[in-house]
This record gives sequence, structure tokens and C-alpha cells, in this order.
Amino acid sequence: MKFFILFLSIVSAVLTERLFMGAQANTEIHNKASHAASNTASNTSQYSLRKYPHVEQFYGLTAKEAVKIGMKENIPPAAILAIAGWESGFGQGYVSQITGNIMSLGARKGEPELPPLTLPRNLATNKLMIDFKKAKQLPKSQVVWQKRPPSLKKDYRPKPYAGTKNNLLYFRNHPQALKQAYAHVMQDFSGSWISEKSKVPVFFKASKEMDKLVSKKGKNILLNCKVAKAFLKSIGGKPRSFNTRPAWIKHVSKVMDNAGLCDLTKEINQGKAFNRAWRQ
Repeated sequence: MKFFILFLSIVSAVLTERLFMGAQANTEIHNKASHAASNTASNTSQYSLRKYPHVEQFYGLTAKEAVKIGMKENIPPAAILAIAGWESGFGQGYVSQITGNIMSLGARKGEPELPPLTLPRNLATNKLMIDFKKAKQLPKSQVVWQKRPPSLKKDYRPKPYAGTKNNLLYFRNHPQALKQAYAHVMQDFSGSWISEKSKVPVFFKASKEMDKLVSKKGKNILLNCKVAKAFLKSIGGKPRSFNTRPAWIKHVSKVMDNAGLCDLTKEINQGKAFNRAWRQ
């Protein structure tokens, strides 16, 4: 009898210990999951634009290349990304969808530009459509066709489509080419437009100031948010600048803040993958 009681005591102790260890393990797993979810939630709550899938997709295509180009050409990467996001509607504007021109770079002499177009507008969403087949599948009462003037923006589609009304869906059907076009646009902006060879005084001065700052403080100064915002002020909000409207600086700065682009570019420059930098 004593032996049986002793045996039950041992079994009870073992079961109690296992239950305790199992509960402890579950608690640790729950805490880790909660911590990961908290990190993701904190980023999306801290940076309001990060909750939108199209914003995440846009910066997933552009962020790494913007850091690479900006650090090479002495242009703050966060400023490049903020301008691109604002000017293109995060890749959703019809001009950027067709041409790949996410920074509204004007066509120079001899460069192809988007001609005047007649495009359908979906009255339910109030958005212009570039897919005519889809537009024709909608009820006629839901679609109105509108004439759009020449965009005067450089068309980054390849020949024979660039500068024509043909194959407006080229980049939609060639996602890798779209990513390359985005990189091409950012390189043109950083290496050609904002350049000490530029004939536009505002651009020439901005480039010279950035080169001087990097020479004095090193490349990492380009990742400083104050420097990025000072750069925006230096190229916009005045006559013969990138955008003459003073409100432009405010709008682009808000994109920079609300998408957390300063933190994003710092982390990507340190080698962190985009998905991890964006969500954690």
C-alpha cells in the first residue's frame, strides 16, 4: 500500500512538472508572437502610409535602388523616394502607369513624351483607366471617355511604343521592365537633373551643396532626415525649380514622414531586406 501511494506521488509530480513546462513553453511562444505582431503593428501605426498595400508594393520596387543611386550620386535617398511617391501617386497615376515616369521628369529635346490620349474614367471609383478592354466590360453608364492633353513627361517605354498611343499596358504586362524603368527615372533625376552640369541654377546649386556636405561629413549624412528635407526645400517651391508651388515641399515632406522613408533608407543601407525594414 505504501509503495502504491509512493508510486502515485511520483507520477503526480512528473505530470505536474510536465504541465508546468508545457504552459511555460506556450507562454514563451505567445510572447514571441505578440512581440512580432507588436513590432509590425507599431510600424504601421507609427507610419500611417505603411498600411496601404499599393504603397508597400511601390516602395518594394524602388527603395533598394533609390538607396544605391542616392548614395552614389550624393542625393538623399529618402527625398528620391518621397518625390517619386508623391509625383506618381505611388505608381497609381495614369502617366506613371503608362510611361514608368514616377518623378514627373519632363521630356527633353529629342526624348519621347506621352501624346494626348482619350481615356475612360470609371465613375464608380473616379479613376482613369488605361485598360480599354476592362472599361468596355463595364456598364456604359459607369464610364465616361475623357481627352487628356500631352503629358510633356518623358516616356520610358521602349521602342517602338515610347511616345505613341500603342501598347499602353506595356509595363503592366512586363513587371521586370517596370522595375528597370523606375531605376532609370531615379538615376536620371539624381545623376542628370540634379547635377553640377545642370543649366538650371536651382539644380546646380543643390547638387553642389550636397557634394560639399558629403565631402565634409561623409556619405551617411545623406541618410539624415533634416538633410533630406533641406534638399527638398532647395529644389522646390520657387521659380524655375522642380515644382514651383510652395505646397509641394509640404506634401512631399509628409510622404517622407508618413511612410517612414528616413528610417527605411537607413535600414536598407545597413543591408536589411525591404520586407523586414518595412514591417518590423
